[in-house]
Amino acid sequence: MRKMTLACLIVAIASQTHAYSYWNDIRYSALLPGGAVTVRMENPTGGGAANRILYAEGGVQELDMAPVLDGPSTLEATVPGPGAEARWYGFRLVQGSELDLMPVRVPDGASPAPADLSRIAEDALGDALYGYTNLDLVDCRISFSASRLYAVLRNAGGGFPVVSGLTFFGYLLGIADPAVSDPDTVIALMHTYTQAGVISPGLYLVTGSGLGNLSKIGEVVVTQFPESNSLMISCALADLAANSYFASWYDPADPRIGVAGFTQRITLLGGAAEADRSPGGRCYLREFSIAPVPNNLPALSSLAVEGSGAMAIAQVDYTDADGNCPVLSELVIDGTSYPMRPRTLDYGSIVVYETAPGIEPIANGSWTTAAARFSDNGADTVEAEITTTDVSDDNAPGIPSALRLSISPNPFNATATIEYFMPAAGRLRIEIYDARGGLVRTLVNDAAPPGSGRLVWNGRSGSERFVASGLYFCTMTALGETRAEKLLLVR
Repeated sequence: MRKMTLACLIVAIASQTHAYSYWNDIRYSALLPGGAVTVRMENPTGGGAANRILYAEGGVQELDMAPVLDGPSTLEATVPGPGAEARWYGFRLVQGSELDLMPVRVPDGASPAPADLSRIAEDALGDALYGYTNLDLVDCRISFSASRLYAVLRNAGGGFPVVSGLTFFGYLLGIADPAVSDPDTVIALMHTYTQAGVISPGLYLVTGSGLGNLSKIGEVVVTQFPESNSLMISCALADLAANSYFASWYDPADPRIGVAGFTQRITLLGGAAEADRSPGGRCYLREFSIAPVPNNLPALSSLAVEGSGAMAIAQVDYTDADGNCPVLSELVIDGTSYPMRPRTLDYGSIVVYETAPGIEPIANGSWTTAAARFSDNGADTVEAEITTTDVSDDNAPGIPSALRLSISPNPFNATATIEYFMPAAGRLRIEIYDARGGLVRTLVNDAAPPGSGRLVWNGRSGSERFVASGLYFCTMTALGETRAEKLLLVR
């Protein structure tokens, strides 16, 4: 016989923790023909990981995301874009039995229906104990607005009664710290019977299995939807935030909560015992929406060919005033197209795109015209073009006319030497960025004379902390141009 208290249930939801921050570098295109948008983000792929994007359209819809060559671990989906108003989106990641969910947010002031909440997990029909159909959960959902947290429990039928003779029932959403594997304190949004001065529907701090271990910390709003066998329970986010237990572990900068739905049978002699529960997961109360705005086409600049032979690449600076990512990014060399990929993923600033190194005919110098072609909306294209006469001869005598940047050794362990060249005096800025486009350290930001120079990066951040192994980018900005090089830190 299965008999579990609320605290035991939350052990199941919170037994796994992660240092990885999911759904990094969320970015999206402008509105495409037909009103869709392409959404990209960085998340784990392979190894059985299943990624889906969620969006609001007559309820929350789900669509598989597919890996694409773009960032370090990019997934992509094309979904309906905003209409007259902003559209909210979310994400689901399933890795084996583990679930991480970023629900679609509910608009402020709305009265959501069960379908407007994001599915945490479905539950098997007929697996509840004690033979009560109303205690047999088949679905659990969650969402939030600026002021409220919402949960929906759907059962196999029979409504949501709270008493039958001397037997009582409870319907709950449990919340726990996802970083604690065995919490002794949890929070529950609870719909149950009312006994004056003892218990009633509400938001509870739960420290044990008895009625004496329940402390009411807020009110809940309960709404039944008989046509779908669903019960919605909501609470004020302010009541959660005001609770010292919740505030001790909840981080608004990384807003994770462990969640699961379950039902209880309560008897005078046996107390509360679990009847059924839905599979739990980690829920991230993060917001992601796309608003309807006029589109400004992106701009391309500084198209250039760097290096020679197997190390030759073409690169171009991409700037978009709306922060949109492109859906087309290619270099056309004498009629043949080659993909260009971003070095960084922050579209609020310049993003350097480059070809793979050593592509023909750049590697052997047999090309005549190269044109970078980009589009952020699938309809309008912007271009930048160069010819072989625009490219300086690196082997010609005298001072080269372009910025130069090189790094050695690469990969490196302790330190990397950064060598640069400026053809004229000017302000020089050399910075280190991580693979997500976050600034790690500024090595120099000052006036510099013409000629060569050398710097050393010791693998530390601006606060002098050692950074983790991985891919980084060194950027050199001077004289109105930017150069960037990858470097790999291996500790």
